[in-house]
Amino acid sequence: MNSDAPGASAGLNIAVDPAPHPLAHRFAVLAATKSGWCGGDSAYAVELAGGRERLWLFSDTLLTGGSMVNNCIVVEDIARGELRTVLGGTPAEPGALVSPHNTTGPDGLSRWLWTGHGIAIDDPGTPTDQHRLWVFYQEYQATVPDEQKAEWDFAWTQTVLVELSLPDLHVISRTPITDGTGVQWGAAAHREGDDLLVYGVADEGENKHLLLATTTAVRPGRAWRYRTADGSWSTQPGDAARLLTGVSNEFNVLPLRDADDGGWLLVTSDTTRPHGSWPIVAYRAPHPAGPWAGPQLVLDPPENKGTRYAYNPSFLHLAGQSYLLAYNVNGRLSEVLADESLFRPRFRRVQLGTQALSDF
Repeated sequence: MNSDAPGASAGLNIAVDPAPHPLAHRFAVLAATKSGWCGGDSAYAVELAGGRERLWLFSDTLLTGGSMVNNCIVVEDIARGELRTVLGGTPAEPGALVSPHNTTGPDGLSRWLWTGHGIAIDDPGTPTDQHRLWVFYQEYQATVPDEQKAEWDFAWTQTVLVELSLPDLHVISRTPITDGTGVQWGAAAHREGDDLLVYGVADEGENKHLLLATTTAVRPGRAWRYRTADGSWSTQPGDAARLLTGVSNEFNVLPLRDADDGGWLLVTSDTTRPHGSWPIVAYRAPHPAGPWAGPQLVLDPPENKGTRYAYNPSFLHLAGQSYLLAYNVNGRLSEVLADESLFRPRFRRVQLGTQALSDF
């Protein structure tokens, strides 16, 4: 059991395979084809019905020749182990798959979208022309003119809920989430039947707080309710309570297997530590709103050293006690352009549960 992180134990047995998961090699092969994705961050996973395909949602994406777009989707054919990149723009001039309504704000400063989490509505009983991918994108703007812009000269402006068609991934609609909370909604999302659990982050720099809302899964832009401090739900955005402090801007929340006594799992970077040293930790709760016990160490990324840092893990269930951990690695822009392999997610298989673990 990993129990090196401070705080109350989440009561989990955790083992991380020291070898990279095969997906790391598959993404390296994709990069070697020079046909699209060569590196990127975020790496949210969305499973499609039937288990044949998985969508990987990326924010900043490095392309051939050192050019970069602000987001894309990589489609994984699970059975064949093949990956393909979906971009916007044209083959001659590729662009982000999804752009804001206005790429320049009223102040003349540039704007763009980085991905949050999403869900697919593609159940067998749903007519194929109604199959949808819903993704929460975060809109950012430059804080200085582009010709003066350095790596950290940007600020968050709003969350935009984007509706895309499946399987062709064409943008159908963009809906700003204008609830006045200043929360980055969609840092994690999980469908629970007809309901969609939408986790958000109130980002105050060094302090990042977890919040929760719920809405309908089929049309997530309608009728939100917010989790309150007394454990109830309110239609008033201002009643949304901070449920946990120290999460990253991107993370995952998912149910534990019934064989593991049920409950819920939250996997995140521990942002209570100094930037550049964030470990990946797990919290466990009896309900999707908490209360959250932890943190418990999952992995102390070896990439956290010097000017390089690991951040924003993604975590998904594979089978039994087996999970897939993906986390992002970055450094100075000059380092990324000199070695594009730096700017690729790391993939590790994790065995996790409350019962005794099986071998890898």
